Amino acid sequence: PPSFFHEIELNTRAFLPSGSHMVSGASQGKLLTQLASMTREGRILELGTFTGYATASFLEGAVNAGDITGYDGPMGSREGGPFVMTIERDSRAIDIAAAHLEVMSRLGTGEEAAEEACALRSESTKVPELDADSIVFP
Repeated sequence: PPSFFHEIELNTRAFLPSGSHMVSGASQGKLLTQLASMTREGRILELGTFTGYATASFLEGAVNAGDITGYDGPMGSREGGPFVMTIERDSRAIDIAAAHLEVMSRLGTGEEAAEEACALRSESTKVPELDADSIVFP
């Protein structure tokens, strides 16, 4: 089955080929998920979102940390519980990341999410534009 994270890599190559070497990749992504899972409350500060591979890995781990600690409040709340805050200075990269994270917020990281992430490449040759502030994880 297609992998959501592999589709992030492919989208990065398609939309930002000169920076595709900066994608975390499977081994680093799994490590980041594991490290985020071990945090006390699943609260992560990431500097440099790029196209969202590491951010998605951190989000998976933050959710795991929330499950482990029994947190049952809303995700993405600055007041408590699992939360990933990330910044990126490259507007093209953050638009791609926002598209990936929007898919993840609706569909998780399964096969359906991978298919929708793949469709980002076939819909157009320009970078998708989304309002990153409007993405909320349940």
